[in-house]
Amino acid sequence: MRHPSFCKSAAALGFCCAVSGVAQADILTFDFTGRLTIAGLVDYGGGVQEFDIIAYQPISASLSYDTASGVGSSGLSMTTDTLFFGSPMQFHDITMAHQPGTNLIEGQVLVDWNVTNDIQVLVEWDATGLMNAIDYGLQVGDKLSGTNLYRDANGDQMWDASEWVADIGSATPYADVLMQAGNYGPYTLQGPAPLAATSGSPGVTDPMSPFYGIYGFFDIGSGNSMYVTSVTAVPVPAAVWLFGSGLLGLFGMAGRSRG
Repeated sequence: MRHPSFCKSAAALGFCCAVSGVAQADILTFDFTGRLTIAGLVDYGGGVQEFDIIAYQPISASLSYDTASGVGSSGLSMTTDTLFFGSPMQFHDITMAHQPGTNLIEGQVLVDWNVTNDIQVLVEWDATGLMNAIDYGLQVGDKLSGTNLYRDANGDQMWDASEWVADIGSATPYADVLMQAGNYGPYTLQGPAPLAATSGSPGVTDPMSPFYGIYGFFDIGSGNSMYVTSVTAVPVPAAVWLFGSGLLGLFGMAGRSRG
């Protein structure tokens, strides 16, 4: 099972913002539902160990996402139903950053357990559904549900078939793949999610952590929805566009010199 190294590229992110080609950005706020799936190496006895699901439970909160910077956050705060070594885990504060040139978002969730606080759980999301929905131009009342984008034209918050806008191509959460392949059950598959945690989610990478090797797959919008509660337009400073133009000029010069 592959778990790629976790990296961030602030410089690349800045470049992406500079040359994205839009005159303004939107800060989007969503109410969302989804599921947390906790997985890790399970000892089945007799020398048999398998990577499997340990626990899962629904999640719900709100999050914001800046379409220019690609940065998002959520004040999610929840306590697991399952006890780990006699104590529950408390998950809080999701932060995320879009990886330029991809549909991936990487981020972290903090965990408190017993007397240890702010354990970092690193997560990677396939954000194809969210990115495609943003391209359609989201507005208050829009709903991202599975692979579908709905626009609540009559304001009744029912989102019937006549209010369907597009198929946004959301990905299948890796947790669904684990559930289908593993021994954990009974279970209900979530289905596609606008933010679907991938097999590349690094989990807890600190070897000194009591939860080293544990993975938290946070699927956002799976099974239910992401509902747009606000859209705030934010002008992008002119200096940023000048910086982007300068970079494009340098790239053009470099191309001609190689010719």
